[in-house]
Amino acid sequence: MKKLFAVPVLALALGACAQAPHEPAPGSAAVTADRAAPALDEATLSAYDWRLTGAVDRHGKPIEALRVGLERPLRLSFSGRSLSVQGGCNTQFGGYALESGALRVEGLAATMKACAPELMRLDAGIAARLKGRLAARIEGGAQAPRLVLTTAGGDALAFAGVPTPETRYGGPGETVFLEIAPERVACSHPLIPDHRCLRVRERRYDAAGVLQPPAADWQTLYQPIEGYEHRDGEHAILRVKRFTDPHPPTDRSSRVYILDLVVQR
Repeated sequence: MKKLFAVPVLALALGACAQAPHEPAPGSAAVTADRAAPALDEATLSAYDWRLTGAVDRHGKPIEALRVGLERPLRLSFSGRSLSVQGGCNTQFGGYALESGALRVEGLAATMKACAPELMRLDAGIAARLKGRLAARIEGGAQAPRLVLTTAGGDALAFAGVPTPETRYGGPGETVFLEIAPERVACSHPLIPDHRCLRVRERRYDAAGVLQPPAADWQTLYQPIEGYEHRDGEHAILRVKRFTDPHPPTDRSSRVYILDLVVQR
């Protein structure tokens, strides 16, 4: 039986921070500038997923509507001139433009799901602030940058940058579909007794989006797919991105699998 391997998520410990006009006092969300900070440009914004770590009003008080966004966390993603917001109830998306020291967000559209009230408030709260011209800057080094956005009303939002898989592995990756068997199987692991692994096989869809019969055998995946939490007894089909780690550990495969979308569960 052929064996596949995936590498664990790169864990980044990032501090919460924000400092702007009418910003929080030091010790709450403030940071100091770093001369090595990346440029505020499309390339830098697109190279990271930006996770909300601080949200305060002009008086330095936490913004209650965004509190749950710190816990989930709420995330900004940039691609070219497009911006998406995830982590609330609905995905919000729209265009943006960079101006001198500012980020101008055009009107955001959103999917139309209904969720718990606190998530609906989170969606409304971030949409109300991510519009128009926001003062913007990036602080910190390339390994842990921080994006600070300040609204015209003085609300300060701070986001920690986590490198995207494309940034981590130096390329766009390959999109594949994996079918996940309902039950894990026993597999050996040098550090984990009684380890159980996923069974997967690659699947394909035709041009009309119709799932084709399986053309590959089941294989054992020795580590979880990054971003996917398997529920025993559930069958799933995932769209994943497959990357090659240029510097894998000596006991790991160079292949990395990262969840892109749960197609079927």
